[in-house]
Amino acid sequence: MQISTNEFLTGSLSDLLQQQQTVNTLNREIATGETMLDASSDPGGADQVVGFANQIGTLAYDTANGNAATQTLQQGVSALQQVTNLLDQLNQTASAAANGTSTAADRQSDISAAQSLLQQLVQLGNTQNSDGGYLFAGSKSNAPAFALLPSGQVVFNGDASANQVQIAPSLSVASTVSGQDVFMNAPAGTDGIAITADANNTGGAYVLAQGVTNISQVTAASLAGTEYDINFAQNAGGLTYQVTSGTGTPGSAGYSATSGIVASGTFTAGSSLSFGGLQVQVTGTPAAGDSFAVQPGATTSLFQTVQNLITALGMPQNTGAEASQAQQALQSVISDIAAAQTNVLSAQATLGSGLAEIQSVASQTSAQSTDAQTAMSDLQSANMPQVLASYSESLTALQAAEESFSKVQNLSLFDYLLP
Repeated sequence: MQISTNEFLTGSLSDLLQQQQTVNTLNREIATGETMLDASSDPGGADQVVGFANQIGTLAYDTANGNAATQTLQQGVSALQQVTNLLDQLNQTASAAANGTSTAADRQSDISAAQSLLQQLVQLGNTQNSDGGYLFAGSKSNAPAFALLPSGQVVFNGDASANQVQIAPSLSVASTVSGQDVFMNAPAGTDGIAITADANNTGGAYVLAQGVTNISQVTAASLAGTEYDINFAQNAGGLTYQVTSGTGTPGSAGYSATSGIVASGTFTAGSSLSFGGLQVQVTGTPAAGDSFAVQPGATTSLFQTVQNLITALGMPQNTGAEASQAQQALQSVISDIAAAQTNVLSAQATLGSGLAEIQSVASQTSAQSTDAQTAMSDLQSANMPQVLASYSESLTALQAAEESFSKVQNLSLFDYLLP
């Protein structure tokens, strides 16, 4: 088989070009530190790199979400702590007035302080995060959650939603709590049992809830909207009491004693009354005709509690009956504040739980991201000692081939013919 000079030169040139390409590729690997210079060099590896890159991007997105949510949660916890401090101040004011240690001038000063605290409470309810969103407005975070009307009433303009933030694939946490749950729908009284005295009472008694003796009965009464009316009367044997159960507000035209009398007997000063799965304590001596309304499952707002305190502080206390009315109002406020503090503490715990979950997931996310980056680096990074050795070998081979090709290319038969 004969090979023409042209075929020989063409084949040699093709080998040279291939060797040159190999040297150039190795040179690029040395310069970039990567072996996967394009997808065509390793299609399978390139697919894996794309997968790892997508995973790293998703993890980075979730981490950024977690960091933003952490900041929002911390701001929420801080705001609620300030609410707790404010409630402590209100409780001190109400307790001082209830203990009889404050004068009329003191109570007037306390009214001004409570009005200021009401405004501060509204401001805390309208706390904004670093992006300007209102923390307690639910999904309507672009507008203030609460508004204080000229009448003194506070209205809620948000909704019951809690903003959810994705912190990992298929895992989200609430970064806020709704002001509806924290500020507006707080349990009233002791264990949700609210007690009010009739405005026409003339005796020297007030009534406090002592607790629940049968939670099933109280829950059923709450769901049915049941309220109780305690009435005192005088007969030949002394002072008696009678408790009726019904719907509507006792003492109002809309009250209907649908269940009739649920408890009755002779009243003994300082005694407790039990009915409907709950127990109340009567302090002082009521007069015949006095009555008290008892509402299980009652709710109120933190703002209304402050307004009730302002009202109670302004009530006259010139007679025994007036003092008892004021005492009933103050004791109700104290109970409402205690329930509000528990409610706020529960909201803080919810936000704290979100912070703990983000912290736990962040550690896992960081580890996963590191693993993915290491795996991608292993696919892309060049083994420099090996690449340098290959480059040296290929460059030497290329130089030798170029020298041989040059010599062969310059050969001529006439150089070897005898003259």
